[in-house]
Amino acid sequence: MDKSNFSAEDFVLDSDFREWILYPNNQRNVRWELYLEKYPDRIKEIQIARELVLNLPKTDHQIKEDEIASLWTKIDAKLVDQVSEDSEKSAIPINSQATIKRYTKESGQRKFNYPLLKIAAIILLAALLGFLYYSLPEREVPQEINWLSYSTKPGVKSSVTLSDGSVVKLNAGSSIRYVQNFVGETREIFLDGEAFFEVAHDTLKPFIVHTQDITTKALGTSFNIKANDSEKIEISLITGKVEVKSQEVQEFIDYLIPGEQVITFAKGNSWEKDVFDEENVIAWMNQTIIFDDTPLPEAIKILENWFGVTITVNQFKDQNLTLSGKFKGETLKNILEGLSYTARFKYEIEGKEIQINFKQ
Repeated sequence: MDKSNFSAEDFVLDSDFREWILYPNNQRNVRWELYLEKYPDRIKEIQIARELVLNLPKTDHQIKEDEIASLWTKIDAKLVDQVSEDSEKSAIPINSQATIKRYTKESGQRKFNYPLLKIAAIILLAALLGFLYYSLPEREVPQEINWLSYSTKPGVKSSVTLSDGSVVKLNAGSSIRYVQNFVGETREIFLDGEAFFEVAHDTLKPFIVHTQDITTKALGTSFNIKANDSEKIEISLITGKVEVKSQEVQEFIDYLIPGEQVITFAKGNSWEKDVFDEENVIAWMNQTIIFDDTPLPEAIKILENWFGVTITVNQFKDQNLTLSGKFKGETLKNILEGLSYTARFKYEIEGKEIQINFKQ
């Protein structure tokens, strides 16, 4: 269901929204957090809907007169922009049917005064809230939710073992964020950068990695995801099976088997599925840098992130220049020395500052 233009009434009538307000858990919190990030303009309607849901009757179908008065005061304050200044034509749109009926009244029909309409609206609202309350599932015991995050600086790699036994190996300049102990029905991680996942098998609790609007879902498998500064995202499956899909473009969904890779961009700009060279993809975990006809700007970013340095390129004119080479456990000086012969440049190393000078 498209919820991008939901009104306050729509939210109140949505069972998932009511359960989130009354019985929050990890899965619902993550889902609605993503919704608010995607549709921040809906916050006003959500605030109004929350007030209504929190005033649901808790013991029986009846609402006391003082509760009705209090509830009506809150509704008046929240929905004042929806009430006409003309008291003879004022009516509160309790639902779509009420709205439609109000605007289809013929001018020759008998007019009701506002107080009567107000009382009718209160009665209808009370009945609606009572029905909604008794249609909700049994109350769940709220669980405390704590977010954890791990990150690596440029030049540093790290390995993290999660509470379920899964292992995440973070490349330099990368970070992950997830709920402690994976409270809820899923194991969800938000990734920025590059990481290799060895997922502990659990058929009842899927493992999901969010990378911008791309999600990768697995039960028990191992795969690599790369999503650095550009919007390009690479998902490479080593073992098992995963589902890859875009939250923005519904037709962008695929299933990978070992040796297959999806290369895509955030917001569904493109989607490509192909085979890949496993040695190249996981080389970073073996302390190996592999350049395979890699454009110079991309190679520079790799070296900066790998060694935690800043590289400045001077007199660079050949935009088609690419670099090739394999370097395992080599120092930055040795790598630059090897590349300088084929690319024909000179270099200077001063601490964390590197100058690469091409011949004029």
